[in-house]
Amino acid sequence: MNTPARPPILLTMADYYGTLAAARSLGRLGIPITMAESKLLAPARWSRYVTRRVECPDVGDSDAFLEWLLRFGAKNPGHVLYPTSDDMAWLFALHKDELAPHFRMYQPGVDAIYGLLNKQRLHDLCKDVGLDVPETWFPENEADLERVAAEARFPVLLKPQTQILFESHVKGSQVERASELLPRHREFLERNRYGRKLLAYDARANRPMVQAFYPEAAQNIFSMSGFVDRSGEWFVARGALKVLQRPRKLGIGLCFEEVPVDTELAEKVRQLCKKLGYFGTFEVEFIRAGGRQLLIDFNPRFYSQMGFDIARGMPLPLFVYEAASGHEDRLGEVARAALEWKGAGQYIYCHRGIFELLLRAQGLSGRLSSNEVTHWREWYARNRERAVDAVIDTGDWVPWMVDVAMHLRSYARHPRGFIRTMVLDR
Repeated sequence: MNTPARPPILLTMADYYGTLAAARSLGRLGIPITMAESKLLAPARWSRYVTRRVECPDVGDSDAFLEWLLRFGAKNPGHVLYPTSDDMAWLFALHKDELAPHFRMYQPGVDAIYGLLNKQRLHDLCKDVGLDVPETWFPENEADLERVAAEARFPVLLKPQTQILFESHVKGSQVERASELLPRHREFLERNRYGRKLLAYDARANRPMVQAFYPEAAQNIFSMSGFVDRSGEWFVARGALKVLQRPRKLGIGLCFEEVPVDTELAEKVRQLCKKLGYFGTFEVEFIRAGGRQLLIDFNPRFYSQMGFDIARGMPLPLFVYEAASGHEDRLGEVARAALEWKGAGQYIYCHRGIFELLLRAQGLSGRLSSNEVTHWREWYARNRERAVDAVIDTGDWVPWMVDVAMHLRSYARHPRGFIRTMVLDR
């Protein structure tokens, strides 16, 4: 009796490390991987586990990409489809009815996705289930902003309220004094643009928010990541502490340490998902400050350091794959195995190449003291045995070489950005 062929999965955004982790995790199981990408220098595109490569428009052009996706699905029906970015999570939800006839999807509705990706809506939902959030203001106009300037303790952060179709992709910036808030707010509105599709959905989405600044965010961001199924029966999670990011005050995670999951906090996250009707993979970030755990972000998609969780017995791409394929029995088996998994020591996650470059660059510039450089080198050496790298894999070397080339090209094209983030830590 022949075993039915496993359906392929279509992965996008091959320059994301979450995409690379998904390709390796599923490819090792013999699941066919179709990689859609417009860039040549994109690490996951060159993984040995990719069985088919197709050209597509850049995902930054959401209209063109969606048109391509629908054409591809019509010609190649039956692929599993799952998002790797906020843009894709929202677009897949918004166009779920058009995509579902062609793809196998495990996709919540657009209200659920937008409720998680819009910070104002997310904060309201958090209060309903008892999750704590940072002190945050959502000014509607300049009069509101003046009241915030009078009320807030400075410095504060000026941040976008959503990253969906956000053209500049900036995380936010620090405002030192009350007198700077209004001009910086005006500058934000002038310099940053959102895609018209999002503004048609929510015309107020382009208004930035003001959030209290917590120094603890530099080295004390807790991440809870995992999977919740449609029924809410299966909820699996892992914990990690972001110990180094670039820039260090407000930036992209570079190094993580394994930490236990707070069961009470996990139950509140489960209740948040249930209240909103969300199911699928997730990564939730909290600032640990003054004995409080303040939720700052909820990513309803594959995420950058997903390989860390795969290495710790939680194969999230397989969860999604089995759920989207309608294999509830297999999903249960995978979930039970993940719940029963026991590690054998301290696991860490590190993008080693960028880690080494940052230590050298900021050590030379004086942004990191010699003691700090020594601390980080000893941290890695102490945990090397169970270190998970963002890119390096002894059985799949080409993505690492492409990743090096990708970063060298980026730094050559944008030397000021390299100096600002990697040397001056700004």
